[in-house]
Amino acid sequence: MKVKIFDLEFDTNFYYIQKDFIVDRVKFNNRTLYSKFKKIEESPTPLLITQHIHRELTVALPLIEDNQIRYIVLEYKEDKSDKFYYIIRYILKSLPIDRFHRYKSYKKNHIQIFIETKDIEINIVYDLTEKIQNILDFKSSKEYKIFPNRNLPKSYNKIVLPIKKM
Repeated sequence: MKVKIFDLEFDTNFYYIQKDFIVDRVKFNNRTLYSKFKKIEESPTPLLITQHIHRELTVALPLIEDNQIRYIVLEYKEDKSDKFYYIIRYILKSLPIDRFHRYKSYKKNHIQIFIETKDIEINIVYDLTEKIQNILDFKSSKEYKIFPNRNLPKSYNKIVLPIKKM
């Protein structure tokens, strides 16, 4: 089922709800990963998305669905000058990537950049993610997260939906 939030579209038959306790523990590449997100095996509804936007609950959707990745997501803490955003914009245009959207994250003072990757093979998306990460590591000292990550299990490549379009 297609889920639409702002300019973003996801095609998924399940979603994740954040709980106050650890729901899942996975051993992966000699690490133990913990998650507070419970998988719900039904399609997200417009009411669920509205509740998320109003911060009544926290909803995440998978980034990898049927070996397709629709978005690369960069998440970082906003500062007043927002220099990091301009660095990201410059890097994306130089790659050349022109289809990206900027949103307020559910985390206070955090920004999410969703980069469209429609019709691109999954390994190419992973390579592009690593390329963006390498350039950002070189150009900036700012902390950020980038998804999807090939060093995480598929079920951990999920993203909490944004709450506001910028």
